[in-house]
Amino acid sequence: MDLRDKFKIAVLQANATQFEILFSKVKNYVHSDFAQVKPHGNIGDRGNDGWLPSSGTYFQCYAPEELSINTEKAQTKVKDDFSTLKAYWSTITPIQNFYYVLNDKFQGVSPHIWKTLSEIQRAESLTATGVYDTACLERELFALPEDQICSVLGVSPIRSNNVEVDKQKVREFLDYFSLALAELPSRGSEAGYFFPMNVLMEYADNLGNDWFFQRLKSKNVVIGQHQDAFRASLAGMFRQLSMDSYYEDIGTSLKYKPPFDLKDRDDLIEKRKESMGKLISQMMSSYNCLKEYAA
Repeated sequence: MDLRDKFKIAVLQANATQFEILFSKVKNYVHSDFAQVKPHGNIGDRGNDGWLPSSGTYFQCYAPEELSINTEKAQTKVKDDFSTLKAYWSTITPIQNFYYVLNDKFQGVSPHIWKTLSEIQRAESLTATGVYDTACLERELFALPEDQICSVLGVSPIRSNNVEVDKQKVREFLDYFSLALAELPSRGSEAGYFFPMNVLMEYADNLGNDWFFQRLKSKNVVIGQHQDAFRASLAGMFRQLSMDSYYEDIGTSLKYKPPFDLKDRDDLIEKRKESMGKLISQMMSSYNCLKEYAA
C-alpha cells in the first residue's frame, strides 16, 4: 500500500487520542524543541496538546466524529480551550502563537473557525493563530526523510541488504523507457509540434498498466513516486496527442496542423509546444532522481 494511502486511512480511522498521537509523532520529527504534554489525573493537559517553548507556540487538538455538523460546538471549544490554556500556561511561557489542530478528514475547515481564531488573535494580541488541518499534517509528514515517515506510520523501511536489488529494478525501469529518453529531451517543446511516432507506438499499450510496472516498482516510497510521476508525464503527452484532433500522422511523426485560416493559429501552436515542453521537463526531473538513485 502506498504510504500516502496508509496515512489517509490512519487519519480517517483515528479517534481523538490516536489523532493526537499521530500529530505528536510528526511534530517531534519536524521540531527539535517540540514538547508533548502528558495529561495528569483529572486536570488533563490544561488545554495544551503540545508546544514549542522557544517561540511560545501552542497546539490544541480536536478530532470530532463529524466536524461539518459540529461547527458551533467547534467554535465554542476553540474559545474554551484557549481560555483553559491561557489560565495555566501563560504563566509558564507567554502565548505568542496558537494553532488549532483539527482532524477535518480532508474535508476542509469552516470559515467560522478561522474567524473565531482571528478574533482570539486580535483580543489577545497574539502574533499568529490558525488552523492546522490534515493537509498541513500530510505536508509536514511527507517532507520528512523516508525512515521517519515509515516510523510515524509504523512501516518497516527498505532493508539495506535489499537496496541493490531495488536499484536494479529502477535501472530496468529506465532501460524500458530508453527510447523515450533518447527521443524526447533533445526535442523539448518542439515535440508539441512534431511528436515522434515511434515513442507513441512503443509505450501507448503498456503505459497505464500498473500490473505490468509493478515488478519494476521500487520499495523506496520516494523513488516509487518518481517512477509514477515519470509515467504520468509521458501519459500526459499521449493525452495531448489523442485529445487534439489537429495532430496528424505524417509517418515518422505526429505533426500539429491546425487549419491555416484558424484564428490565433500561431498562439495555439505555441501553447501545444509549451504544454509538451513542460511535460518533458517534468519527466526529466523524475528521471534525474531515478538515475541518481540507481547509479
